Amino acid sequence: TMGFPLAQTPVYSFINAAMELQTNGYRSDTGRFTYEAVSAILKHPYTQQLSTHADSLEDELTKTNRFYPLPSELKQDDFLANLFTPRSGIKDLCDYLVGLIKDISILYRKEGEYNDIFNQLYRESLFQSHLKINRLYSLIESGELNVRTDTLKRLISKVLTASNIPFHGEPAIGMQVMGVLETRNLDFRNLVMLSLNEGQLPKSGGESSFIPYNLRKAFGMTTIEHKNAVYAYYFYRLIQRAENITLLYNTSSDGLNRGEESRFMLQLLVEGPHEITREYLEAGQSPQSNQEIQIEKTPEVLRRIYRAYDSTNPKSVILSPSALNAYLDCRLRFYYRYVAGLKTPDEVSAEIDSALFGTIFHLSAQLVYTELTANGNMIQKEDLERLLRDEVKLQSYVDRAFKKELFKVAPEEKPEYNGVQLINSKVILSYLKQLLRNDLQYTPFEMVAMEKKVSEEMTIQTGQGPFTLRLGGTIDRMDAKEGTLRIVDYKTGGSPKTPANIEQLFTPSETRPNYIFQTFLYAAIMSRKQSLMVAPALLYIHRAASESYSPVIEMGEPRKPKIPVNNFAFFEDEFRERLQALLEEVFDEKEAFTQTKDIKKCSYCDFKAICKR
Repeated sequence: TMGFPLAQTPVYSFINAAMELQTNGYRSDTGRFTYEAVSAILKHPYTQQLSTHADSLEDELTKTNRFYPLPSELKQDDFLANLFTPRSGIKDLCDYLVGLIKDISILYRKEGEYNDIFNQLYRESLFQSHLKINRLYSLIESGELNVRTDTLKRLISKVLTASNIPFHGEPAIGMQVMGVLETRNLDFRNLVMLSLNEGQLPKSGGESSFIPYNLRKAFGMTTIEHKNAVYAYYFYRLIQRAENITLLYNTSSDGLNRGEESRFMLQLLVEGPHEITREYLEAGQSPQSNQEIQIEKTPEVLRRIYRAYDSTNPKSVILSPSALNAYLDCRLRFYYRYVAGLKTPDEVSAEIDSALFGTIFHLSAQLVYTELTANGNMIQKEDLERLLRDEVKLQSYVDRAFKKELFKVAPEEKPEYNGVQLINSKVILSYLKQLLRNDLQYTPFEMVAMEKKVSEEMTIQTGQGPFTLRLGGTIDRMDAKEGTLRIVDYKTGGSPKTPANIEQLFTPSETRPNYIFQTFLYAAIMSRKQSLMVAPALLYIHRAASESYSPVIEMGEPRKPKIPVNNFAFFEDEFRERLQALLEEVFDEKEAFTQTKDIKKCSYCDFKAICKR
């Protein structure tokens, strides 16, 4: 009778994904597919059942950030080879879809599955789709249908959306699902009518017709009133001999449909002699109660922390400033990330987030200076001026960084930038020039190291006796001039902060200067590794254009004169003392891992779904 909508079966979504792949998902100028279209069809259950390589291929594309894969790298078995062969022209496209439907039909040919109700439904949905697409195919072949590919795509979508799969059933037994028109002259004992909303019965909105309402009325043609009257007759005819009648309507309003009951129901309520009960059914909603999460340092947790950071263990890791920053911001985040070892899954995104933006800039800067220091570590004014005039060369450094970090392609391949990526590339280029201009004023100086890994062993007192761990990380850049070793951290976001004192770096708060904490930690490590005076510096590239800009870190109380940190030795003792206390707290068995009190820290946290913050 009523039928099941074809648009709600998996074959419909598969055909749509296949058409999307061949139309918007394929760029004929470059001969490449787009990642979104490929990923959508690889994730489809039918593809996964017909191809053993679908899952691994999808993983591979995600890991290597292939935004525009070539057909050749996607054809990993016979089904995928057919699926990812580019088709052009409407006849080709219909042929392709019919072929895919035949491939899928193999899944439903096993014996003994004929009694499974879903299999019958899906088999029927394949048959109906095949029928409809074949009909269009014969029209194209006979030359009666000549349209553009995107029009054909819309046409197929439209035809399939409007199709229903008829239900087959024995009319005399059990329950029947019927449309209003099929109930004419039939009597029922029990009756359930669904969706009896105003606008559903009687249907609102007239037929689409070129003859206006007034003319129809004047010439005695059917108008909406006739239709309403006919449906009123059907409705009363249907309920006249029934014993139990249940009429249902939806009270939720959606767009223009206010959740109103049909006028027929209202009429029964007002005029009907019958006893009517009204009942409401709604989904139970209970607000989520957020439980405080607190991880106690059980012997097992302690064993994990000690094993991870014990410097005598060859597999131990270095405790980084970002880990300590995570601990100060939220202890639970530290636990999830560095003790439980949870990581966020990889995903391909053509968008460049701030972390990736920073990484690409760091690499571009490293490439520039690696080349500049090829013949010696002294950087002269002339070298930088010459490079600043060579825009093409600077752009090539940025391109190389993009290829490595975003596109993950070989250096000799040409990357395909989309619009947003192109803008990002231009911004990074302008930042790179800004960096060189800043360094120009600082020349001559010696470039000591870039992206250098440093570490230092520290011993702390714990409940289980002395414990030695390694602290360290990667310093963006170190340069030397006039007896001072400058530790530079590049920043492509955020704004400079001025801590009042060392204590503020270790006190959890919304405004805690975490970047400065990181640079100070590196400064403390480098103070003991060499004899020069150490000056930590933060270079905010996006703010470095002003004449008076200085990367030197300043400290001091608000509204009082600030002290520039040109020699870290003055602050080193207090910093190390507080660092020692912080590390002892991290490894202290009485201190549990608790959630942060500062909810703002949660908005960008990878683990907020676990915390339900």
